[in-house]
Amino acid sequence: MHGAWLCFWLCLGLAWASPQLNLPTPQPEIFYNGYTPNVATTPAQLRADRNRDQRYGPPYADEGGGGGSAGNADDGSDDFRYGQTYDERMRIGGYAYPTPGVNFSDRADSPFSGDANQYANHNYGPIVSTTDRNAGNDGRFADAPYSSPGNRNFNPNPNHNDQYNYNNNPNVEFVNNRNRFENPFLSNQDRFNLNQGYQERQRYQQDRRYQQELEKLRNLLVETDQKGSLECTANVAAQWNFETNVNDFTQTEALNAQQRYVEFQRITAEQSKRINKDLIFDRRLYRQLMLQSEVGPNALPLDVLDRYNRLLNEMLFLYNSASVCAYQQPFQCDLHYIPHLKDIMAKSRDWDELQHTWVEYHRKAGRGMRDDYEQLIDVMQEVAYVNNVTNGGEYWYLAYESGNFRQDMDIVWEQIRPLYEALHAYVRRKLRDYYGPDRINRIAPIPSHILGNMFGQSWSNVLDILIPYPGRKLIDVTPRMVEQGYTPQLMFQLAEEFFTSINMSAVGPEFYQNSVLEQPLDRRVLCEPSAWDFCNRHDFRVKICTDINQRSLISVHHEMAHIQYFLQYRHLPKIFRNGANPAFHQAVGDAIGLSVSTPKHLQTLGLLQRSLDESSYDINYLFTMAIDKVAFLPFALSLDNWRYDIFSGNANKRTMNCHYWNMREKYSGIKPPVLRSEKDFDLGAKYHIPANIPYIK
Repeated sequence: MHGAWLCFWLCLGLAWASPQLNLPTPQPEIFYNGYTPNVATTPAQLRADRNRDQRYGPPYADEGGGGGSAGNADDGSDDFRYGQTYDERMRIGGYAYPTPGVNFSDRADSPFSGDANQYANHNYGPIVSTTDRNAGNDGRFADAPYSSPGNRNFNPNPNHNDQYNYNNNPNVEFVNNRNRFENPFLSNQDRFNLNQGYQERQRYQQDRRYQQELEKLRNLLVETDQKGSLECTANVAAQWNFETNVNDFTQTEALNAQQRYVEFQRITAEQSKRINKDLIFDRRLYRQLMLQSEVGPNALPLDVLDRYNRLLNEMLFLYNSASVCAYQQPFQCDLHYIPHLKDIMAKSRDWDELQHTWVEYHRKAGRGMRDDYEQLIDVMQEVAYVNNVTNGGEYWYLAYESGNFRQDMDIVWEQIRPLYEALHAYVRRKLRDYYGPDRINRIAPIPSHILGNMFGQSWSNVLDILIPYPGRKLIDVTPRMVEQGYTPQLMFQLAEEFFTSINMSAVGPEFYQNSVLEQPLDRRVLCEPSAWDFCNRHDFRVKICTDINQRSLISVHHEMAHIQYFLQYRHLPKIFRNGANPAFHQAVGDAIGLSVSTPKHLQTLGLLQRSLDESSYDINYLFTMAIDKVAFLPFALSLDNWRYDIFSGNANKRTMNCHYWNMREKYSGIKPPVLRSEKDFDLGAKYHIPANIPYIK
């Protein structure tokens, strides 16, 4: 679900056999779970599903979605804690490929024929402007003791209805009044609702010609759903072959398969845009067409798409090649982020060494890509334009289907903020006691370089300084797992029993036969944990190099949660077999991971014996979770709210580094270790920025 992030639709597809809508009508089939959906599957798929039902029990019907593989992570477990699904990688980006030789000609007498340029954009009304936190609404940390009087934080003001257009976007230099789309939907409806009145709907629905064309359209979607599933299966199989057997041949095959799939989706989207959706009153059918019309950056003209990919490649080259000299060792200058600098930031307690490492890495990795990123901001306006969205900021949050997603996130953050502020105050006091009051002010933001992580996004690596009860061991069931003879397959069977115990589906023997559960000895495998949906409703796999330890036990349950999600929505059309939103798949996995990592559950498994002094162990455990999970939230929020502001024009790209640190102080109470300027581009040191991958999920 894997380029810009909103190639959200990249693993979804449809191919049109003919724009004339004269396809043969397949006979509808009844699914084993009782559904009679709008699409039919092939007899072989139906047999497979029925056989699985007879052996392992039917899954529950549920809305959702999602796909299978780990993405590239700059920060290992901090960014992709227990793995991703393959669709998340597919969201990453666009590919250059030849223009398909397809002639799209619409049938003039069909009520669904129409011009692609007449359709609505997906903007959500007025764009929220920004305001100084000291002018009225004081923002997240306005009442906190470390607030800086002159710091602008660009807080959203929901009462300000200044309509955005391209002409007043300071970040777009080449556009010329190109915001010519208008939202035809009523203001109180979401983007998949229709605005036709009841009488008009009745008139069309009673028309015989309309019903015939509507039936043809449904049949067309049946056929293209089947083709889309086959194309997706071929692509996922090629990616699986590469990641489980890394060599030049499988890499070439994977790239070719991915480009073929992207081309297929682009053809699908072009044809979908030519259907007059204003005359489709079936909400499910309408949503299906809307979703397959969106292909993210791959909708760009080929020359602009090539520019987009070139900018990403140049920035990623700078990111991957960044190396710094060791502290007080000017001739040792081959230290890269992984593994050297990450290890230094996690283990060193030398203030000066940490500061040197932070400054040099941000200078080498970020500063050189600033010009490219400013160009990317311009291209993101093009991406929004070709996807019928008002601006790059609205496009960035489009997949969440909320007219006020930025405000929604701030409302949720307000509920969490009191807990975070208490955690922040405790951590600051502990660090002040350790490093001294001359380096850490009791009312100032915390310098980001002393939190055990290059970006201050997780504080787990300084647990030795922060732990509330130093004499109490943290929970670690690894020795008991080794004593009891745990194996990778036994751990997965244990996870499967966890789900069947709550009346969910078993995975079956083919899951264990096809999955890669431990590191093979005869070939190289990309070991990042990942769950894979092969798009055929019965082949689901996991790829993970399992170790016999507590962390792997949690990872195994996390990946099996993805598999369960696949099973729950496998009866749906391909376009709907995805996460409810880009964050939902990981949320399901993380929820299960939290559940199985509790002391109570570990005790149930016979892996933990409780001591008499339970409160100290519980507090240490909860605190450990907080400095990982709670501390991470404002970092992710500030990172993507910064991108929203930059892409939408709410913040000027000429002051974007300052704006980023304003956001970090506003949400996280974190500051850089040294003064920064607009010559710097500190966000470039974070992988998701040059790769243009969303982070809010």
